[in-house]
Amino acid sequence: MEHSSRRSYPAAASVAVTANLIATIQRRLLETISSAEERRRSPAGVADMFVRLFRKLTKVGGIAVYLRDEQTGEMRGLAEAGGAQGPLAEQWTSVLERIERGARVATSDPVLVYPLKPIGRLDGLLVVQRSRPFPFQDRTIVNLLDAVTPWLAVALDHARLAQKYAQKIVRIQCLEEVSDVLNSTLDGDEKLRRALEISLRLVDAEAGVLFLLQADGRTLTACVAAGDKASAIKDVRSRVAESVMRTGKSVLIVDAGRERGLNELTGWESLLPVRTLASVLVRIGTTSLGVLEVVNKRGGRPFSNWDLLELASLSNQLALALDHARLSRRP
Repeated sequence: MEHSSRRSYPAAASVAVTANLIATIQRRLLETISSAEERRRSPAGVADMFVRLFRKLTKVGGIAVYLRDEQTGEMRGLAEAGGAQGPLAEQWTSVLERIERGARVATSDPVLVYPLKPIGRLDGLLVVQRSRPFPFQDRTIVNLLDAVTPWLAVALDHARLAQKYAQKIVRIQCLEEVSDVLNSTLDGDEKLRRALEISLRLVDAEAGVLFLLQADGRTLTACVAAGDKASAIKDVRSRVAESVMRTGKSVLIVDAGRERGLNELTGWESLLPVRTLASVLVRIGTTSLGVLEVVNKRGGRPFSNWDLLELASLSNQLALALDHARLSRRP
């Protein structure tokens, strides 16, 4: 009996250690999503806290969190700690297909991949890379991952919903601000410039131009520019904007780098390398007045379909203001 007691003690101690680690991680996740700092409670902030804390507590070789982009469907890295053997993304791609078919856990030495499914859908991946020595059959680590992965999935989902809500408020404020500017007593060009600056802030763009159709009904000319290198881009000619004007269809370029030669076809290449671009028609009724075009979302992110919709909403307000100014100039 005495021998049996001595053998069971390490197992009991391991259970206690695991319980303490689980409690610590759960507490920190709750603290993070409840933080007063917007950056900390964002999905990236939650993921960054988690990977740093998990690696500190367990000494794994590397750990990363990936979240599926809702617009593109791409798994994008949110945070990574460790991983000295190379980017973890290169190692989990081989097992992603297995997980999407429903596997709970997939392994591909030296990586362990857990799916993040807050409500049944595959939203992301938790990737753990072993250190040496670090056998994945170590039940302490596996039990810990089993326990905390669902909490991480819920915390990330909560953070993303909270971020959407905050962004919705910002969007409403921006639309109201544009309306106030366009109805102000400022002169026409200043109204448009400020409205364009608000448009950039709305979609987090680095630069943008409002192109207006000239009296000949064919020529599209930059009316106002805002953002980075505003003084240089005020004379830009955009082939994309000309296409939007000609076809009446909005254009969204998610990643110009993926399509060979596309950057040279935008018309921006001599002024600003284009990573991502959104271009929408400015019209009132069936009358096309110009094109609103923005380039390069800050933080290296791509513009989304939602950004395109937001710009379209703003373009309607710009069209009304432009048409009002046109009518007021008539004798």
